Amino acid sequence: MKKKKKRIHLIIGWILVAALAIVLFPDKNIALQAEHPHLGQLSTRTIISPINFDIPKSRLEIESERARAAEKVSAIFEFNSDETNRISEDLKQFLGKLEQYGKLQNQINYAYEEDDELDSSVQRKVQQASKLYEVLKQRLSITAIKPLSQNSKARDSIMSAFNTMLAKGISNTFVAKTETEVQLFSNTHNIQNVKSLIYNKPTVSLIKDSEEITLETGEIQPLQRRIEEAFSGLQSAFPTEQGLQSAFYEVLYVFSLPNVFYLEKETETRKQEAQNKVTLIKGMVPRGMEIVTQGAPVTKDILEKIEALQQAQQKEENSRTLTAPYGQALVFFIIISAFFLFFMFSPATKMFKSARQLWSLVILAILQLLAFWGIHFLTDSLIRVEGTLIPEGVEMMWLYPFAISPVIATVLYDQRIGIAFTAFSAMIFGILNGYDLAAMVCVFAVMLILIYPLVRIRYRVQFVWSILAGVVGLAGAISVMFLLRNRLELEPFYLTLIAGSINVVTCSAIASVLFIHLIERIFGITTVLTLMEMSDFNRPALKRISELAPGTFHHSIQVSNLAEKVADSIGANSLLVRVMALYHDIGKTMRPEYFTENQKQGVNPHNSLDPAQSAKIIVGHVEQGAVLAKDFKIPMLVASAIQEHHGTTLIQYFYAKAKEQAEINGTTANEADFRYTGPKPQSKETAILMLADIIEATSRSMTDQNPESLATMIHNTIQGRFNEGQFSECDLSIKELFKLEKAFLHSLDGTYHTRVKYPGQK
Repeated sequence: MKKKKKRIHLIIGWILVAALAIVLFPDKNIALQAEHPHLGQLSTRTIISPINFDIPKSRLEIESERARAAEKVSAIFEFNSDETNRISEDLKQFLGKLEQYGKLQNQINYAYEEDDELDSSVQRKVQQASKLYEVLKQRLSITAIKPLSQNSKARDSIMSAFNTMLAKGISNTFVAKTETEVQLFSNTHNIQNVKSLIYNKPTVSLIKDSEEITLETGEIQPLQRRIEEAFSGLQSAFPTEQGLQSAFYEVLYVFSLPNVFYLEKETETRKQEAQNKVTLIKGMVPRGMEIVTQGAPVTKDILEKIEALQQAQQKEENSRTLTAPYGQALVFFIIISAFFLFFMFSPATKMFKSARQLWSLVILAILQLLAFWGIHFLTDSLIRVEGTLIPEGVEMMWLYPFAISPVIATVLYDQRIGIAFTAFSAMIFGILNGYDLAAMVCVFAVMLILIYPLVRIRYRVQFVWSILAGVVGLAGAISVMFLLRNRLELEPFYLTLIAGSINVVTCSAIASVLFIHLIERIFGITTVLTLMEMSDFNRPALKRISELAPGTFHHSIQVSNLAEKVADSIGANSLLVRVMALYHDIGKTMRPEYFTENQKQGVNPHNSLDPAQSAKIIVGHVEQGAVLAKDFKIPMLVASAIQEHHGTTLIQYFYAKAKEQAEINGTTANEADFRYTGPKPQSKETAILMLADIIEATSRSMTDQNPESLATMIHNTIQGRFNEGQFSECDLSIKELFKLEKAFLHSLDGTYHTRVKYPGQK
C-alpha cells in the first residue's frame, strides 16, 4: 500500500474520530471541573489560581535575555554535495587522462626499442600523446605530469586522499576564536584577505543532504589546513619519492576547492528568531498553583499576583461559559491529531498491507471513544440517582474502560501501536476526570503494566498474567491518587480497587474473547494467536505437504527452525518467519516428484525434459502455491512468503544446462525463462526466509560441513542475493545482514557439530 494512499485513509479517519469525540463530549462542565479543588485539598486555607497570568519583565531583563538567546545559536554551515561531486569528478577525469598519457608513452617507448622505424599506428599514438600532453600541462607542471602518469598507485593514493579531504569538508571560512588567530593564519599561509568567523562555541551546525547535524568546531577547517592534512598522509605513503611528493602538493592546490560554506544570513536569521522568542514576561502563575497560604506575610510579589489574578478573573467570568466547549473541542482535536500523526510517520504502520487493515485502527479508536462515552453517561446518571448500587466512597473514575483499546491493539498489532493506544486512552481518561494530570499518568502506568505480558503473545494464559499484573498496578495507582488527595482510608481504597479490578477484568475478557477475533476476521489481520494455530501440524495444508511431499515437509521444518532462530538476532517476528517457512513450499505438492528432496532411488524426471520445461515446472510451484494458499484460506501475511521467498532469482542449474544445449545447437537461452517471477521480498521476514531456504538446502548438499566451509557458504549466499538486488524492496539493512550471517553460522555450526563415535562405529 503506497504512502500517499495510506495517508489519505488516515486523514479521513482522523477527521471522523475527531468529529465523533467533539460530538460525544460537548459538556463544558468537564473543562470547568478542573477549576474546582479535588477532594482532600485545603482550599479554605489557601488561595489557588484558577487561571494563568503573567509577570512582566523590565527592559534590561529583556535585552539581557535576548543577547543570551542569540549567543546560544550555533553557526550554520552547509555541505554542498553537488560541488563535492563536481570537484571529485574533475580530478578523477584529469587522473584518467594522466593514466591514458602514461600508457601511450609506454607503448611509444616500447615501439622505439623494437624498431627504429615507426609505423602509422605508432605515429597516431605519438599525436594522441602530444594532444593529451597539451591538455595536461595547462593545469600541472611537466615535473608533476611525468611521475603521476607512470605510477598508478600514486594516482590512486592522491584520489583517495582527495576524496577523504572532501568528505571531511573544505570550509570557505576560517573559524577562529580571536582576531590574533586569524592574523597568524594569514601570515603563515601568505593570504591577504582571509574570510573568517570569530566564534567561541564548541560546536557548529552542518546542513548535509537536507539534514542538520552538530559538529565540533574543530572539524570545520579551511582549504590550506585540509591540504596540509592530506599531503602529510601522502608523504607517509611515499616517504622517499620527492618527485611524487612535489606532484601531490601541486595537484592538491590546483584541484582543491571549498565544499563547505558558512551560511551567514541563515545564522543571523536564526539569531533573530531566537531573540524574538524571548517573552516579555518574567514568569507565569499557572492555574491551580498556590499563590499564598493564609497567615503568611504578604510581600510585594504576592500583592502583584493577587491583583493580576483579580483582574483576570473579572475578564474570565464574562467569557468562560461560552469558550469552554470550544477549548475542550480544541484539546480533543490536538490529542487525536497527535495520535494519527504518529501513524502517518511511524514505521509501525508498514505492517498494514491494505486500506481495510488500516481502517481497523480508526474503528478501534472509535470503539474506545464509544466505551468512554457509555460509561461517562452511565456514571453521570448514577450520580444523580439516590440509592445507587455503587457504594459511597468509590472513585467513579476507575470505572472508565481505559484498557480495552490498548489490550486489543497490543495483541492485534505490536507493542508500539499498543503504547500509542495506551497514550490515547490515558489522555482521554485524564480529560474526562477534570483534566487531571495525576490520573492520566497513573492510568498510563497501569496500562503499560497491563499490556506488557501481551507483547508477542503466544498463549491465551498470558491474558491471565496480564490481568493479574494490571490489578497490582491498579492498586499502586489508586494508592497514589488517594495519597495526593489526602484521603487514604482502608474502606474506600478496597472498594475502589474492587471496582477498578472488575473494570480491568471485563475489558481484558471482552477484548480477548470478542473484539480481537472479530476485528481479525473483519479486517483481515493476522495475530500471533492465529500464527500459533497455523503452526499446528494437523492443519489441513500442512497435512497435505507431509502426505504428498514428505521430503519437502522435512525441508520446511528445517527451514522454519533455522529461520526462527536467526530472526531474533535482528528483532524480526520469529513466529511469523517460522509459520511462513512451514507453508512456503506448499506449491510443490502439485508435482512433488520434480523436486530433489522428494525423489527416491535416484529417479529424476527432469532427465527426460528440456531445461526450459524443467524451469517452468520449478517456477510453477510458486504460482501453484499462491492458488493453494487461497484454497486453504492461508492469511495474506503468511501467503506473501510463498511468492516472495524466491524473489526474482535465477534457476542456475537449468539455465546453465540450457546454455550448454544452446551452444551446441547454435541458439541462445533466454535468461528470463529461467527466473522466478517474484516479487522480491517485501519484509525482513520474507528476506530471512529466502536466505534460510537456500542456506539450509545448500548446507545439506555440502560434503565438508566444517565451520570454515559453512561460513564461506553463508557469506557467499547472502552476498549473492544482495548483489542481485533481492533485498532492494525490504527494509533490511547492511548491519542486519551481518548479524544474520553470524546467526546462520551459529545455528548451522550447532546442527553439524562433530559427534563422538560410539564403540563399534567405523
